[in-house]
Amino acid sequence: MPLPKYTLGIILLGVFQSSSADEQEIFVDSGACPGEGCGYCALYVAKSDVTVYEKASVASKKLGEIPSGDNFVSKTGEVHTVPTRFEVHREHKGIKPGDEVFALTYFGEGYFRIFHNGNLTRADLGFSPWGGGAGKTCDNPKYCWGRLTKELEFTWWMWVVAESGLAGWVVADDSIREIENL
Repeated sequence: MPLPKYTLGIILLGVFQSSSADEQEIFVDSGACPGEGCGYCALYVAKSDVTVYEKASVASKKLGEIPSGDNFVSKTGEVHTVPTRFEVHREHKGIKPGDEVFALTYFGEGYFRIFHNGNLTRADLGFSPWGGGAGKTCDNPKYCWGRLTKELEFTWWMWVVAESGLAGWVVADDSIREIENL
C-alpha cells in the first residue's frame, strides 16, 4: 500500500542526506545490495589493503586496515546513491512520459528502487548501471522505455568483521573479493 505523500516527505528527509550545501543529496538504502546474487553473511578476502571506517563515510574516523590477503565477514551494508533523473520516453507499466522518476538503488536484472511521482517503489528500467547491451544509462530503444540523464553514482558500504577482530565499515569495491556465502 503506497504511503501518503506527506509521510514520504518526512521519510525522505531522513534518507536523502547532505552534509553541506556543496554536496549532492544522497539516498541511503540500509540493508540493500547493488546487484545480482548480492547478499551479506559472506566471506571476503582483501585484494589490497582495505581501510575500515567507524561510519559508512570516508569522512568518518579511520579505525584501521584489513591487510591484503586477510579474510573478513560481511554482516550488513547499505548503498549510498546520488538520485539520478530517469527521463521516460514511452509508457511502461503505469509510468508515463513527463512523470518524475529518479533511479536510486540498483538491485539486479534491470530492477531499481525508484522515486516516482512522490512514491518509493521498484521498477524494471531495462538495464544495469554496470553496463551491457542497453548501456549504463539505457541507450538501446529496443530495451529502454527511458534513460538516465547521467550514469548512476553510488557507493556500496559493508559492515564487516576481520580475522583480527577489527570491525567497521568498508567500501565494497575492486579491493575486495567474495570467497563464499556463509
